[in-house]
Formats: sequence, C-alpha cells, structure tokens
Amino acid sequence: MRTKILRNTVSVCPECFRSIPARVSQRQGKVWLEKTCPEHGDFELLLSNHGSCFSELSEFYFSVIDRTNPQRDYIVHLTNRCNLDCPICLADANCRQLQDYPLTDLKLFLKGKRGYKIDLMGAEPTVRDDLAEIIHAVKNSGNIPALHSNGLALADLDYLKKLKQAGLKEVHLQFDGFDDKVYETIRGKKLLAVKLRTLENLDRLNLATNLVVTVVRGVNEQEMGPVLEYGMGHDFVKEVFFLGCRFLGKARELQFSSCMMPDELIDIISEQTKGAVSREDVKVFQKLYFALLSVFSIRKCFYIQHYLVFRQKERICPISDLIDFTRLETILDDYRDQRKAGKAFASVRLLLALTGLLLWAGPALFREFFAYGIPFVRGFDLSRLPARSILIGFISACDPYSYDEEIARNCGKGAVSRETGVQDSGALDNVIRDKLFRGFR
Repeated sequence: MRTKILRNTVSVCPECFRSIPARVSQRQGKVWLEKTCPEHGDFELLLSNHGSCFSELSEFYFSVIDRTNPQRDYIVHLTNRCNLDCPICLADANCRQLQDYPLTDLKLFLKGKRGYKIDLMGAEPTVRDDLAEIIHAVKNSGNIPALHSNGLALADLDYLKKLKQAGLKEVHLQFDGFDDKVYETIRGKKLLAVKLRTLENLDRLNLATNLVVTVVRGVNEQEMGPVLEYGMGHDFVKEVFFLGCRFLGKARELQFSSCMMPDELIDIISEQTKGAVSREDVKVFQKLYFALLSVFSIRKCFYIQHYLVFRQKERICPISDLIDFTRLETILDDYRDQRKAGKAFASVRLLLALTGLLLWAGPALFREFFAYGIPFVRGFDLSRLPARSILIGFISACDPYSYDEEIARNCGKGAVSRETGVQDSGALDNVIRDKLFRGFR
C-alpha cells in the first residue's frame, strides 16, 4: 500500500495525553492523521475520503496562512452548570464542582480590547443570573457578545427581550433537527417543542442566529438538509453550522465511530441538496475564505469549512451560479503563488482582481460581498450580515484524536475559563480541559 506523507506535525495520545509525533498521510485516495504512543500504541483518524481535494486545499491553506495571526475571538466558559444532561455533552456539564467565571475577571479580560467576538458559553450560560449584566459588559466594552445556548431559557420571550436590551448581538442555537427521537437520543429528552418556541422568539426579535447542528453518525445525519431548508426560509438565520460530534467530555462514552469530521459532512449536505452544495465548489469558496483571512490577518482553523448560498423562493442558489468559479480559482491560485514567492502587493492584486470579478457579476452581488467584508475588518458580527444569503459551515471541535499542532496554532477561537486561564488556541484548551477531566495533571 503506497503512502504519501502530506506533512508532519505533533498531536497527543488520546489515552495519556502526552505529546507525540504525528503525520498527515494519503493512501488509497483517503487522508489520515496517524500517530503512535510509546505506551498505548497506534492511532489513526480519517480526515477525508477525497485525498486529492483535501491535499490541494491543505497546500493552499499553509501557503497563504503562513504565520500565526493575533486572536480576536474568544470563548468564555462562564459556568460548568447546565439545565440539561446531554449524553453527548462535549463540555462535561454538571460533572465537576467548578466555580463560575467571575464577571469582574471578564471585565479585566476585556480591558483594552475592541471589536473582539466574545462567545459566551457554558456548559449553559443562561443558568447565570447575571447573564444580562455580562452581555452589557461585553457590549459596553466595544466588543461583540455572542450567546451560545441550548435555547431552553430563550423560549421565554420576556427573558430574551431582556438579553437583547442588554446588548445581545447574536445567538448560536443548539438545534439538532426536527425529530424528537433525535433529541431523546443525544440530549436525553424531547426538546423539539421548546426549540421551536425559541426559534419563534428569535425570529420575532430579529436576533441574528446561527443554527448549530451537532451531527452524530447513525442518529441525525438526515436532519442536516431540513435544518438548512428552514434557515433558507427565515431571514433571521444568518448561518447554519454542522458540527461533527467529537471524542470529548461525555461523548467519550460513545463508540468512536459516532464521531465525524467536517469533510464527511460536506458529502452528506451535497447529497441532500442534490448537488447545489458541491464539494468542488466548497473547495474553491474555501480557498477564497482562506485568502481573505490571510489578507486581513485573521486566525481560522483549516478544518472549519464554509460555503455561501442565496435565498430564492423555490431553490437554493449557490454562489457558484452567480460568479465564474473557474476564473475565481485562477485568481486565488495566482495569489497563493505570489504569496509563496514573497511578491510585494500580493494582497492588493488579489483585492483588485476580486473587485473586478464581482463587478462583472453585477452590482447587487458586489454589495453583498462588501457587506461580508465589513465583519472581516470590524469583527464578525452576524447582525451586520445581509438577509439575502446564508453562510453554511462544516466545523469541528478539536479533541485528543484530531489535535494537530500545525493547525491549532491558528485556531479561530481562543478560550477563557476559571480552570485554564486564557488560551489563544481553543483547540489546545479543549485538550487541556479533557486532560484535567480525565484526572491527568
């Protein structure tokens, strides 16, 4: 069996958490992360079933994201408490007696920062009595408060109004589909009715929303298409993100085969949209995304993949229907080559070429892209995104199996908690937190 080594890196042993050498390799058309622990043996993780596409995109990423950029997006772990007891909880909710993160500490952390995305997470942040005050502190400091929630408390319209009045800018709602059997399996109880009430409230208050679907193999892959369809029909939904379940927290009790990497989720949504979201087009769009990240010096993990679609009455309109993707990819590959060669003004040439391409596609599309450009410069505020389009994400939470030091150095989110302090890499923070939970020091 012929193996091609794409690159070498450093990972950790999923059993003892020691740092160990690892490699990303391609064999028989598939890409794997492989590593060996001296004590616990060999481990491998399937990264992609599409070796040539994966390796091309990986080469592009490491060519244009050629340094570690400053972190401007932080998860704040406000509490370990939760009003649910999900069997797949990645955060080990309610499992440890940890003190909540103090508001005074958060204010100190925010001092001197402006335009940062502050992701308010828990376990479940709505169990905090002072959540409105926390949101106000973030907003008042000149940063962007983003609430990540299971949505149970948000079914109370008056409570949600209070949070909005405090300055809430966006909500990332845990929403795993439209089938209560799914919720019983992965969340421990029927939740669809309360989730739908929360969606009604978010729509009524026009709060920018990201629907985050945690996908567990064999449980709710079939829900991906319907959730995207719902998002397409509701302007308050700005993003739909598909998060493959990972081997963290309580999810370690599942079969490892239940976990999924983002690359596989692209295949599923491509099938469920009948090719409107295609792998080849996602690859080209992702090159565009990585190129813009490099121009504006924004951190983002390689495993976070995106695509842009437009709302039409009868169908999903992919961005590739509106822009010449063949020409777009040529522009992007030229930019990569210029960056690798150290050419001056490579970024300026890229932006000028993209401007010409977008103007050729029409002023309406140019205005749409310009609206997306503002968050790149001023902080990614979902409320500023236009109503005509919706961003699809295929995402991952790094765990001891998938941790890759070369990718983690540009993790798109940092993390702040009472337990681990301030970490500029959320990927590393995930591993450290899991290590502590397992009793390792």
